[in-house]
Amino acid sequence: MNAPNAGPTESYNPYQPPKADVTAAPDPEARSRMRLASKGRRFANLLLDYVGMLLFTFLVGMLFGLIGQEELIDQTNDTLFGILMMLLYYVGAESLFGVTLGKLITGTRVVMEDGSRAGVGRIMIRTLCRFIPFEAFTFLQRSGVGLHDGLSKTRVILTRGRKDDGA
Repeated sequence: MNAPNAGPTESYNPYQPPKADVTAAPDPEARSRMRLASKGRRFANLLLDYVGMLLFTFLVGMLFGLIGQEELIDQTNDTLFGILMMLLYYVGAESLFGVTLGKLITGTRVVMEDGSRAGVGRIMIRTLCRFIPFEAFTFLQRSGVGLHDGLSKTRVILTRGRKDDGA
């Protein structure tokens, strides 16, 4: 049985997976409409996310205490525990929601360079780059794009509020 839109040598298979339209790449015009977050908002994100990570770590500690596993945290190396909490906080929040506590408050979001949603792999690269010494302040350069943005091919864009002046 041939489908009406199948080619002359193509037979219709209802169980065949759909084919992706490779021409449906993000619109360059949509990319140009993206508004990068200002350095001020990025700095606010840095401070607010530090508080968010402290709250997240506190809640994890409380949870382990409630289930009677506080000795597990006591036996864990503090540095290793801090790295794990940072990975869980950033990768969890940014890959699931595209925002962390700081980004939610400041009206910003993490996206790919083309404006599409950032996947778990890119968010993991972005988060691992945060362990580079003094990396947190690389967004203060003229372009406003931090090292963790450039290496992971992501951007932090404005989602609400007035248009930033780029400062």
